[in-house]
Amino acid sequence: MKRLLKRLARMSKFTENIAQPLVKIEISSSALHNNLNEFRKIASPCKIAPVLKSNAYGHGLSIVANELKDEEVPFFVIDSYFEAKVLRNEGIKTSLLIIGYSSIESITKNHLKNISFTISNIDTLKELAASIKSSTNIHLKIDTGMHRHGISIEEKDEAIKIIKENKKIILEGICSHFSDADGVDETFTNKQVDTWNSAVKYFKNQFPTLKYWHTSNSAGHIFKKAKANVTRLGIGLYGLINVAGLRLRPALEMKTIITGIKKIKSGDTVGYNNTFIASEDMIIATIPVGYNEGVDRRLSNKGFIKVAGLLCPILGRVSMNITIIDVSKIKNIKIGDEVIVFSSNINDKNSIENTAKTCETISYEIAVHIPSYLRRDIID
Repeated sequence: MKRLLKRLARMSKFTENIAQPLVKIEISSSALHNNLNEFRKIASPCKIAPVLKSNAYGHGLSIVANELKDEEVPFFVIDSYFEAKVLRNEGIKTSLLIIGYSSIESITKNHLKNISFTISNIDTLKELAASIKSSTNIHLKIDTGMHRHGISIEEKDEAIKIIKENKKIILEGICSHFSDADGVDETFTNKQVDTWNSAVKYFKNQFPTLKYWHTSNSAGHIFKKAKANVTRLGIGLYGLINVAGLRLRPALEMKTIITGIKKIKSGDTVGYNNTFIASEDMIIATIPVGYNEGVDRRLSNKGFIKVAGLLCPILGRVSMNITIIDVSKIKNIKIGDEVIVFSSNINDKNSIENTAKTCETISYEIAVHIPSYLRRDIID
């Protein structure tokens, strides 16, 4: 019996080890709440609607929703009816606004509670009016100058007529979007604000019970002249934007382990296409993440990974599931040692924000390309 118990114990330890993921993504609960509260300082008296679309900007749709479900927010902003179903299946009861396109079939056959749909063009509104069977809350998107989605100002009277003639269409809110809120020149945004403010006044006169009007995104919080009672907080919620006066913290950190170590000599090449040639003898290591796991290929020969508190350059091409790094300065390195792929220290060269700068892109792109299948764990 003792032998059997020992064998079972060894097997249990073995299965625990093999069950540990090679890639860990840690989401800081305290950072999420901190960032939300920091934005409340500049959004007041508006309420903040957290934006959880696109897998919560790569942070994990259900995980972030669960962390924020007890916060006092008017609704969560998501992109699709699919995301709404995911959250309801997870037991999230917070009101949801689907900000992206929804098919008429999804709207008319919806059986989920506390769901509002964004209508972004006059043709969809007409089609909805012709096929709607039960009361449905909508937010009507107004095009104030971005010319992506939204009814034009010239179409507002037609839209109002359609809504008023169909009692099953409940206009819960109106919305718009800034196209250049983070730009240096505020001229265009101020023009959008003026167009938006006129639309708000007009629609509130037509619909005295209008519940929500919102246009500001994370960068747009500074435009106090925009009339609104809700603001939408996306990238700022995750601490991946700098806003003067706010102490924001990145909520995500990605970790993995060293899976291989070898010595190379001066003149040896590293990786696909021989894009790196060693100028001296070096010690290199492999880690089991590549562009499939969100390590952008543009980081080839440019990016950094953090090992034992030191930044290690990426050598050669980033592969699909492997990245090679220079660990020559790391003492006593061994297989299994932990490394930080994306740091939650915004000042590190391998933070998501600085990684985006290296890739000459935006932090959104780096974050959302972290695959949804990688497990996210809440910390602190």
